[in-house]
Amino acid sequence: MIDWSRVRRVTVFMPTWIGDVCMATPALKMLRAALPDGAHITAAVRHGMRPLLRGHPAVDDLVNIEPRGVTGPWRAGRILAATRPEVILVLPGSFRTALAARLAGQSRRIGYARDGRSWLLSDAAKPPSRTQPVSAVDWYCGLVGSESPDLPELIVTEEDRQSAASVMTEPPPAYVLLIPGANREDKRWPADRFATVANALHERHGWTAVIAGSPAERSLTAAVADGCDGPTIDLTERGGTLGALKAIAAGAEVAISNDTGPRHIAIAVGTPVVSLFGPTDHRWTLMEHAMERRLLAAPFLPDELMADRCGAACRIDRITVGDVLQIIDGWREAGRSILPTEP
Repeated sequence: MIDWSRVRRVTVFMPTWIGDVCMATPALKMLRAALPDGAHITAAVRHGMRPLLRGHPAVDDLVNIEPRGVTGPWRAGRILAATRPEVILVLPGSFRTALAARLAGQSRRIGYARDGRSWLLSDAAKPPSRTQPVSAVDWYCGLVGSESPDLPELIVTEEDRQSAASVMTEPPPAYVLLIPGANREDKRWPADRFATVANALHERHGWTAVIAGSPAERSLTAAVADGCDGPTIDLTERGGTLGALKAIAAGAEVAISNDTGPRHIAIAVGTPVVSLFGPTDHRWTLMEHAMERRLLAAPFLPDELMADRCGAACRIDRITVGDVLQIIDGWREAGRSILPTEP
């Protein structure tokens, strides 16, 4: 393993997806602590992900990178080379990201030995076993040195707040953030249940429902909004950056989310989150000590089984509206200082 105390310049090839960028931030923090004073860390990210890491104390510089397409690795390699790294830390596990790092030149290249790419890395680490779920936080930190005790962390900057203000020109005094989307239909809690929860929270606490989603999820967020009796703000109709979403998530009383990228944003800015898991194993994205309660469709599934392989037993509609409201009511009664992480 590399002696980080002798390294002055590192470029970190960041993961592709929103949730993984968030879950890689403890690795950035570990790296910063391991490097000598004055060392420089550049984070290479996809263009749309840049606002996520804006203002992060472990990052000195951000560059946009996109290794997709036939010539993508060559273009990405030139961008990596321009950062003048002594070491490139390749967090994604794909062949083409390791190829891009190799094409950057003679820098040391650290990443996991998988996907037939070991020969492209100067330091190919043995990946953790995948027979049982491994938290992505620990997966990324393992390339720096060890498991991390730190939670994912994102910083809300003034630019983020201004971006949020352009999306929510008249922010409500109190709101619940609803995140009803996911990359698969079987990971999505029914839209009408999100609306029912929002109605109960409006009746009990006067909270507005703020609904987040990607442009491709407009019909889904509209279905949630249509089922709400109280005031709603559908962010998919207003655009905005991930920086705006950081600021909006940070202002929410609580977020209710499927297993999807914005869930990680809400956790990383310190908002209490009720996370809903169907046929994806919650242990892949476990963030211990987070301000989160995970509701599992099959909470008594034996540890040796993965929810990913038990679709029938892990239908997300097994989670009820009452389950969600019970958690939020408990938080309201106890205060945010008591936020158990056990499912």
